[in-house]
Amino acid sequence: MSIRMLLAGLAFGQTLGFKTQVPLFESCAASPLLPDSQLACSKPTILTSGGSPALDNLAGNRTAKPPKKDIWRSDEGWQGPHSCAGAYCAYSRPSFANGRGIVLVSTAYNAEEASHLAAFAKESIKGEGDSELFRVVEMPGKGLGVIANQHIRRGQRIMAHPPAVVVHRRFVDDIDLENQYRLLDVAAGKLPRDTRKAFMAQMGQSREHQSTGHKVHDIMHTNSFELGLGIRDGHHFGNYPEVSRYNHDCRPNVAFYIDDSDMRHYTHAIKDIQPGEELTISYVDSLSSRAVRQDRAQRNWGFGCTCQQCSLSEAFIRSSDQRLGKMWQIEQQMSHWNGAKVDEEMIEELISLYRQEQLDQSHGSDAFRLAALNYNSLGMEKEALEYARLAKEQFLLEKGPRAKQVQDMRDLLRDPKEHYSWRQRV
Repeated sequence: MSIRMLLAGLAFGQTLGFKTQVPLFESCAASPLLPDSQLACSKPTILTSGGSPALDNLAGNRTAKPPKKDIWRSDEGWQGPHSCAGAYCAYSRPSFANGRGIVLVSTAYNAEEASHLAAFAKESIKGEGDSELFRVVEMPGKGLGVIANQHIRRGQRIMAHPPAVVVHRRFVDDIDLENQYRLLDVAAGKLPRDTRKAFMAQMGQSREHQSTGHKVHDIMHTNSFELGLGIRDGHHFGNYPEVSRYNHDCRPNVAFYIDDSDMRHYTHAIKDIQPGEELTISYVDSLSSRAVRQDRAQRNWGFGCTCQQCSLSEAFIRSSDQRLGKMWQIEQQMSHWNGAKVDEEMIEELISLYRQEQLDQSHGSDAFRLAALNYNSLGMEKEALEYARLAKEQFLLEKGPRAKQVQDMRDLLRDPKEHYSWRQRV
């Protein structure tokens, strides 16, 4: 489910009006990444006792804590702050990912914490993408798209890339548009040349689609994904230029997840893909009705979806929406041990509905897991093991090997009778 991308689009799209002017500190915020002697000036900032209480409150109490200077002084790979708007500053690390570089727009305290993440300690981290596997071409009515050059088997990795720009979630809520534009321009300008070129080549929305009309802001709005940095205040958005080439389909043939431990965005084929076939991901929640999918695509990305599923006749759409609604009802019943009666017929109906909707290979992980857990709760070990294997395989594609659901299914596969779900409904 591409809820990460949906939330990112919603957040950047919400900031459409000017707010009260926020005081600016051009390269004056106390840096978690540089010694005091390298700061451009020494005005009191939000991180010192002379800072502004109003600014302290902008991003929560955590931003008022002083950075651990004895730790960050030793980290010479980071540069900045290059410029600030209120509590948020732009920091860069040009050496990241073998010179790909990265820019972080966040609070000083967050930047200090993030600078010690394992992902940033691995300068050798790199992007992956086999140029012989696919090509990027102009797609009629869509802009650029990704086309398979050869047969791609289900489960095969297509791309794995780190972000180029990372922006804190509250930046778009706390800072007025004019200063968002200014700081985002600074951030994009600090990317290494090739990365900046790839970043700026991404498409943003046009004015008629309620775009802000500012290129960098539009790019972030249109192409960002939720990213957890693994720190206490880790809610950020990441922009991945290569991933932006995937077009949308409500029944995609590629699944994605972001591994927060290395920040890379992974895409894998979820079905066999033939040469010449377009590679697509879903920008929206494909389990929603067509009306909801269309509304979200229009509001957040400025297009009305014309994928094969959305182009079905009205009669087929009504049937599809009814199946989606039934799937939701069954999942609610199967998600609680003390709810309505669950039996083999109900479990198989859920799986059948997913397959009729062609969602089992792209979004089937939760359905397979529910089937495994409920069969196990009925004491039906053989069926539980069958669906646990399917669920684990699907979760690896949809959420990655670190997902807690993967471990849950491994536990069930190892010993169904020792799993917490065993005979819960008997």
